[in-house]
Amino acid sequence: MTEQLLRALLDDASLFPPASLPMPAAVAAHRRHQAAWYSALCGPFVCADTRLADLRAAMSTGNAAPLELSLVVTGGADALPAALDAVAAEPWIRLRAVEVPAAKGGEPTDAVSAVVTALDNAPLAAAPGYVEVPIAAIAEPAAAGPLLAIVDEHGYRPKLRTGGVTADAFPADATLARCLAAVVDRRTPFKCTAGLHHAVRHTAADTGFEHHGFLNVLLAVGAASRGADTAELTALLAERDPAAVAARISALAEEAVAEIRYLFTSFGTCSTDEPVTDLVALGLLAQP
Repeated sequence: MTEQLLRALLDDASLFPPASLPMPAAVAAHRRHQAAWYSALCGPFVCADTRLADLRAAMSTGNAAPLELSLVVTGGADALPAALDAVAAEPWIRLRAVEVPAAKGGEPTDAVSAVVTALDNAPLAAAPGYVEVPIAAIAEPAAAGPLLAIVDEHGYRPKLRTGGVTADAFPADATLARCLAAVVDRRTPFKCTAGLHHAVRHTAADTGFEHHGFLNVLLAVGAASRGADTAELTALLAERDPAAVAARISALAEEAVAEIRYLFTSFGTCSTDEPVTDLVALGLLAQP
């Protein structure tokens, strides 16, 4: 069951903070992960539209094999057409997902609608479209339903930001719990991005930031799918005992695993090595 739970869970976001690898190093590391014994865990390479020229240069230096790409359109809805045109011009790119943030500072409904409209008019070539929704709005029951409906009813998926380079970028346990409950209630597939550096909830030694664990999130999604209340989801997200988290993961039934991964499609991680190391240490992944 663990293999099914972890398959293609890790999107390679090593270009993004805090790793911020140079493009050649990021591409080389991605190729290494693809060829490694844990390659089944690895998803596409995540790259911003503003870095496509750098990616092209890196690919021209002996990296000719096709690259599966999740494209982050940093300029939002208005930048989507040009970004997709740039990708379409590169025959070595296999577009696997498109991620577009809703504009900040205005009415969330208008911002999300603008992204959805842009995606509706874009040639996605069957790649799923992710809309980065304001997590504070999704955490409010009155706002969550209408916002998620805009995304879901057009066939797109929400993207939840679970961390960043400042402490306030990490949502509180109760906030994330309400977000997960809202998304799961609609049975809407989603992804997460940022902050899920390790398997289990912890305090980062270098920054003091409180980080969510990706296994905690998987468990919370499973609990939400069986109707757990926000208090139970919050407790699962707050659990810091690695042994307790690993035991819960190991005890998941086949049906629960399938439901969890239908809903929680993947997360962007700036380090693939760290999650793999954690999973091996927890006994959830065996190195041959």
